Amino acid sequence: MMRSINLLVLTVTVLLTACVTPEASSVPQPVLGQLKVGFDIDDTILFSRDNFLKAPHMSDNPDHIDYGWVNQHDSLYTVTIQPIAKLISFLRAHGHEVYFITARPGINGDAVARHLTRELGFDITLNENLFFSPKSKDAVSGHKYTTKHIRISELGLHIFYGDSDNDMVAASIAGVRGVRVVRDARSVEAYSKNYFGDTRSTPKPKAPYSEEEYQQFLSNGVGPYGETIYPIYFVEPAVAD
Repeated sequence: MMRSINLLVLTVTVLLTACVTPEASSVPQPVLGQLKVGFDIDDTILFSRDNFLKAPHMSDNPDHIDYGWVNQHDSLYTVTIQPIAKLISFLRAHGHEVYFITARPGINGDAVARHLTRELGFDITLNENLFFSPKSKDAVSGHKYTTKHIRISELGLHIFYGDSDNDMVAASIAGVRGVRVVRDARSVEAYSKNYFGDTRSTPKPKAPYSEEEYQQFLSNGVGPYGETIYPIYFVEPAVAD
């Protein structure tokens, strides 16, 4: 008798469970074969050195830049880096999703979205495929650290392209493939301390790489964190006699 009751209860439970409509997941389900690819902006998709050099500074501290001004002047003082623009076009043409994540503060961020839309030829919308992830400051040490890994994880990216050490660290923390974009030499000169240590100073613990080592990394297509360097220049195979 007890066995029959247990069997009846189990049957009713199964039937009721089958009738319940599962709630829709808030996390988008992955599409087979589709990549989600992220790009940094400054020195990755935009050569923006001149924009930053012209930007008003809010104090004697060179880090205190008026980012509201910077975000509104990309159309005047930046140049789109065409190899990356072509890569983005290729990815979208093959059904992959593209996102932009920058460490700039987001004031006047809509202006950046409009500029990228004009330059790249598809709709780029704030907080949909363009995200501002400014650095945070550690309360104890006072050191700033990247927050891009949080957005990379939330978006479920597979690859992240960027030019700086922080971009590669963010990709590594988020567990995705980081691909370093080689900066324009003028940006390396202007921002040497934010690229590959400081290749313009004597090697030291906080800047361990020299210019010679930097060139060795470039020639091998590998960055300081083991990441791929883009673009990679392929050598044409020799023709047999």
